[in-house]
Amino acid sequence: MIAKQLYEAQLTQIFRMLLENKTNEQIASELKISIRSVQNYKRRLEQRYGDYQLQKTNDTLFFEGQLYKNRMLTLYNALENQVTSDKTSGAEKARCAEVAAELILSVLKIEAEGIKVIQDIILNNNSTNRGQRVLNNLRSDSSNHLSTIENRYDNNDKSDIKEYNSNRKF
Repeated sequence: MIAKQLYEAQLTQIFRMLLENKTNEQIASELKISIRSVQNYKRRLEQRYGDYQLQKTNDTLFFEGQLYKNRMLTLYNALENQVTSDKTSGAEKARCAEVAAELILSVLKIEAEGIKVIQDIILNNNSTNRGQRVLNNLRSDSSNHLSTIENRYDNNDKSDIKEYNSNRKF
């Protein structure tokens, strides 16, 4: 029990020294242990905290991707309001619809990439329950976004885009 407490204390001390950017040699000299012992402690720290940091990083990236997607959908909704407004000219409506279409394609690409990543996680980690739930939620969100957009996009908007495209010079 005492040996384990001493080990944990030394591990904590080495962790603090590493945070201070001390080299293996400096740590070994200060603690009067071998460089190889410092390397073993570092390996143990990486095992203990590396997986946690990796999961934290993955979660952060996923969250930021969802925020970005939501911002794009907000912008899409603003463009959609311009397209459906009576105050907007036909050419302006067509330009807004074109940008909105590009935005929604980007959102769908983000959704597809998210689904692919979750599928890879499920295959690689055998964490089927949690991963499968996340995957199902992503698919559901993606389907909901697409069906909402399709329902809002009526024939008047399509004719404005055709009119705009026929007047464009390439």
